[in-house]
Amino acid sequence: MPIIQVLIFRGTGGVQNKNHSYYSEQALVRAGHVGVMGVIEDKIIGFHPTAEAAEAVGGETALIDALIKHEPQPGCLQDDDVYFERAYELVQETKGRTTVFTYSVEISDETLHDIQSWYNDKKEALYNFPKKDGQFEKWESNCAMFWVEWFRIPLPKRTGSIQLLTDYMRDEEYETWQPNES
Repeated sequence: MPIIQVLIFRGTGGVQNKNHSYYSEQALVRAGHVGVMGVIEDKIIGFHPTAEAAEAVGGETALIDALIKHEPQPGCLQDDDVYFERAYELVQETKGRTTVFTYSVEISDETLHDIQSWYNDKKEALYNFPKKDGQFEKWESNCAMFWVEWFRIPLPKRTGSIQLLTDYMRDEEYETWQPNES
């Protein structure tokens, strides 16, 4: 049975605040993200809106605005190494806020092949931000709940809130990730 690594980091904040000191960072670095390693060789992959979705609504700022209004957008699995590496680079500067936590999950060969198919075929599903209670409309998910809903990969807590996930992982002393360690 294959074993994958799930990686989770809380973002810098400043998702919409143009005056925030990290507003120049990419949106996923500001918001936080969940991805997996061990499915595609030498890649961390994650679920988020496609570049075409961002372009269709008028760019990254308009995309964030649409998601905050809970307007779902097409998303797919994409290469996300850059976001996790940047979060790691910012750990000291953000006083640990962007710590990348990790844990291992054993999956079936069938699940591995299903994830690879989603990635290789650029299959799409609806991406959205969670409501205040961390829940979603049917058939919508964010980078965290996507793994639960589509592939039954468990999270430390069943929530779409990255802050709740990372707070829990910090409290429970989950392992932390560093580039080129896995």
